[in-house]
Amino acid sequence: MADHKRRHCRYQRQQIHELQLAQRQLKRQFNELKYQRLGERVRSIEIEQHRIADANFNLSRQIASLDKLHSSMLELLEDVEDVQNKVDKNMPELRHEISKLEFSNAQLLSEQNIVREEGKNVARSVQALAVSISTLQEERDSVRRMQSSVSELRMKMDRLQNMLDDVQRALIYKHRGSIDKRDNKKYHNNRTVSAQNAETLVAKLENVEQEFESIIKKLPIDCSEVSHSSQPNDDGLFLIAPNGQPHHPMLVHCSDDGWTSIQRRYDGSADFNRSWEDYANGFGSPAGEFWIGNEQLHQLTLNNCTRLRVLMQDIYDNVWLAEYNQFYISSRLDGYRLHIDGYSGNASDALDYQQGMQFSAIDVDRDISQTHCAANYEGGWWFSHCQHANLNGRYNLGLTWFDAARNEWIAVKSSQMMIKRQPSAMCNYITAHTSATTTTLPLSTTTWPSSSAIAVEAMSTSTEIPVLTIVSNNIPSQKSSRSEKDNNSLHTQQV
Repeated sequence: MADHKRRHCRYQRQQIHELQLAQRQLKRQFNELKYQRLGERVRSIEIEQHRIADANFNLSRQIASLDKLHSSMLELLEDVEDVQNKVDKNMPELRHEISKLEFSNAQLLSEQNIVREEGKNVARSVQALAVSISTLQEERDSVRRMQSSVSELRMKMDRLQNMLDDVQRALIYKHRGSIDKRDNKKYHNNRTVSAQNAETLVAKLENVEQEFESIIKKLPIDCSEVSHSSQPNDDGLFLIAPNGQPHHPMLVHCSDDGWTSIQRRYDGSADFNRSWEDYANGFGSPAGEFWIGNEQLHQLTLNNCTRLRVLMQDIYDNVWLAEYNQFYISSRLDGYRLHIDGYSGNASDALDYQQGMQFSAIDVDRDISQTHCAANYEGGWWFSHCQHANLNGRYNLGLTWFDAARNEWIAVKSSQMMIKRQPSAMCNYITAHTSATTTTLPLSTTTWPSSSAIAVEAMSTSTEIPVLTIVSNNIPSQKSSRSEKDNNSLHTQQV
């Protein structure tokens, strides 16, 4: 039993020892586990502290950036307020400039449309010119054929003259008694042949003359008789044959409503400082700048039943119109004297100052001034003391028209003078109310019927831009004479 107890005790002590060992091992493992978890937690806490510190640093930086941004926003707000104040102050000027730009844009668009229309007009004029040129070529061929026929007729006439000389010699011999009866019979035969040849030549000459006259008679007298059936509502160049010049047809520019252009200025390409004879015959091209000629004007206005229309455009692109219900140019012997009456329009009756004056040029001074007006203004015109209107002067210097309503000179940039025969009823009216002696006297101041609606339309296109004011307020009346000192003063102010 004792052994059994000892073994039992030893076994118990062994179990206790093993339990103690297991307890120590468990304690050791517990402590290790405890220390390991605490380290990890410490490390995680340290990591979290570092993260929080970094976040705090970044947050402080962001707060500093936000402070800077806030100050920048305040400065920007102040700048925006300053800009707003400046914009509010400059807004009227900006609106004014914008309105100017819009107006300039509208002007450019209108000028572009005008240029397009002018291009179309030029194309139509070129087309009409081509047709006229073809007609002229055909007429030139006819003239050449006529010339060849005339040369043949001249040769035949020479032969006929030789035959007539022979006849004269035969007559002389006959009177001298040196020709016998046989020669006398031969002489009579030659005389009969010569007479027949002469009749043939005369018949051919008459035929050529009739053909030429038939061609000329087919031409219109002026643009009011031009047919626009081939090109309706179109301007162009046409051949006309005025009554006083049946054998001298001329090429003129005609409008679609029957107006004949007699003068045009727009770019200064033609020289208008010419002699009196050049102005009598005309110069330039009807498709460009030109003067139709005083002799042609006399023939076209010979019936004393012609209207005159003057269209002008100033340097501000304002359109001005002066229309006269009666316009007549006298003959060469009378110095191509000007007669006008029945004014209407918006450009003032400036031509009345030149009423009844003869035409002057650089080599012929027929004005009533003490100076040579045509030489001073470098162009031919109906000068008096010297002018209130002159559309033939030096371009960019002498194209002027005096507006008596505003007491100002119109600085003309382009001009066109046109004439048109009055309707039959108006011609009868003029004939009934005009004296028969209007060749050298000014026309009577008759009350004429109202002008066409075109005048009103032309006046309505004038803009409200003010015209250049370059003269003094002491402008004399249109019918009063003025001294040379005043005239020279006006000339200086105009320049």
